[in-house]
Amino acid sequence: MVPARNLPDQIAAARSLAARLPQLVDESRRLAVALRSGLHGNRKVGPGSDFWQFRPYITGDPTGQIDWRRSARSDNTFIRQTEWQASHTYWIWPVFGSSSFWSSSPKTPPKADRMIIIALALADLLLRNGETVGAFDAPHTRIAAHDQLAKLGHAMLAAPADMALSSTDIHPGRRHTVLILGDFLEFSAPDSSPASGLQHLAHNQNDGALIQVLDPAEHQPDFRGRINFTDTDDKVVFHSEKFEDQRDEFMRRSQKWQGRIRDAAMANQWRYDLHVTDHTPSQTLLALYQHITERPARNASTPPRAPTTGPRP
Repeated sequence: MVPARNLPDQIAAARSLAARLPQLVDESRRLAVALRSGLHGNRKVGPGSDFWQFRPYITGDPTGQIDWRRSARSDNTFIRQTEWQASHTYWIWPVFGSSSFWSSSPKTPPKADRMIIIALALADLLLRNGETVGAFDAPHTRIAAHDQLAKLGHAMLAAPADMALSSTDIHPGRRHTVLILGDFLEFSAPDSSPASGLQHLAHNQNDGALIQVLDPAEHQPDFRGRINFTDTDDKVVFHSEKFEDQRDEFMRRSQKWQGRIRDAAMANQWRYDLHVTDHTPSQTLLALYQHITERPARNASTPPRAPTTGPRP
């Protein structure tokens, strides 16, 4: 729910976002460039041809991987490891519900803008690392080149705009990674949770992350006096004649709602993080990128690492 003021028309807001896409693509690239200089490549052990490193021999290692020349120079036996060269597929889903276009102040970007910037900056980093990135539009657009970011951005804009209604209809594949950004206000009712949708998306050993993007007024509201909160149909769902007297109760309900989102992610061993739009996206992007590229492979022999709540903005 959002305060009943500055609530944009969803169609007009979506068109405006699409019109600003070239500018937002440029901003996402600048963000990715700023982070890339401090990142190391995501190198993973695998059946590639490029040498990565030597490591000591462990009982059970194939003898064909022993590097006898390197081993002869010491008292130990060494394995020659090569770099994994297979591309991994990442599905990035910014959920552009009507509430995502809302901002509490002209000085604060709409949540939708911040979602697309983080999504495209993350895509840029992954693509330059040799990965494949896709969106959940009707054709399930996938790209493998960073110069196709604009195409990916348009595909993201065409993806479903309601996670509650659409998550169980999406089939991301097997052993892929699914990254969802949204305010998740569709799950703000006390009896609502994304648990079943995430369980469906996590099926077939898919890992992932939920990034909850909130306006500062949703995270720490400082309203005073009379105010109405409405749903996306402009129906009043919370009314207060003096909001400061009910702020504590509002925060309690808000924390329970965020807790349900976090618990649903962790139940599937996905990462949860919170981003507030009056903070720089760099910290959220860096933590997310490092988490998904340093995760262990999700398979029968290597269980996925339980995520921890990401750094608060």
